[in-house]
Amino acid sequence: MQASQSINEAEVWKEGECIEGTTWSALPSTSRVWLYTADRVLTAEEQDGLRAAIETFLLEWVAHGQSLQASWRLEGGRCLVIALDERSPNATGCSIDTSVRWLQALGEQMGVDWMNRNTVTYFNTNASTWEDMPLASFWAARKAGVVDANTLVVNAVVVRKVECDSTLVCTFQNSWHDTMWR
Repeated sequence: MQASQSINEAEVWKEGECIEGTTWSALPSTSRVWLYTADRVLTAEEQDGLRAAIETFLLEWVAHGQSLQASWRLEGGRCLVIALDERSPNATGCSIDTSVRWLQALGEQMGVDWMNRNTVTYFNTNASTWEDMPLASFWAARKAGVVDANTLVVNAVVVRKVECDSTLVCTFQNSWHDTMWR
């Protein structure tokens, strides 16, 4: 995690490839996204199961009876991004709740927690692996210098598809954490 250890952000996902939904590239860059990070890396078999399940879910996902134009992407075998083209009918509170309940149920079947928002996923260069740390412990690690400005983190506050390519993984100094640190 030290600045002297340079890690290319594009190379950090060695634990799992990026896989995308069939319509991911067709969605505009302004599409709204929701990010869910699994509490562990999914196996290849689980990734295949996720692909089949989410494609089916998104084909059936509706708001007020109208189909939503949505797709998905899985980064590093654990960061699931669901994107919605807001030029189509907007997702409503009910349709968003439906997607969350669906993912929670899928997570229960797979033994994966997608909903823990009290952890930070960061790249531990010493172990060459992604790790999760409770938010309070992450701040303590930052204070102790274990986490530094160049530590790579998953940016849990992305809101647009365009951000997934440029800032889904970013350095601490380029994340919302840095703003809070000051």
